[in-house]
Amino acid sequence: MKNILKFFIVGTLFLSVLTVTAQTSKNVANKQVTPKVEVYYFHFTARCATCHAVEDNSKQALETLYPQQVKMGEYVFKAMNLNDAATKPIAEKLGVSGQTLLVVSGSKKIDLTRQGFLYAFEPDKLKEEIGKAVANVLR
Repeated sequence: MKNILKFFIVGTLFLSVLTVTAQTSKNVANKQVTPKVEVYYFHFTARCATCHAVEDNSKQALETLYPQQVKMGEYVFKAMNLNDAATKPIAEKLGVSGQTLLVVSGSKKIDLTRQGFLYAFEPDKLKEEIGKAVANVLR
């Protein structure tokens, strides 16, 4: 009888631990991370090779400089087509009306459009500019 009672108590404790662990894991998995840094590249539907290079190299720069933050969703890159109606509210909020490369954190934003197009085919220089901009918006 004592062995059955011990087995019952141990089994109950074990199931309690499993339930708490499962709930904790579920809560962590459902928690959404709010990005600390957002890099936006606004463009139109018709694009040239330089426009594509700005997008590709900017995205690659962010992923290379901050792999952990990107993986965790803290830093995100968003390419936004200005011809899409869904993009208009965010473009208006950020004061964008044409092709633009922005680094945003909270209310701080840095316009890297000039550097983006200047260094579209020089990924290391563009990466350096994006790194400086990220550091500045986080200050």
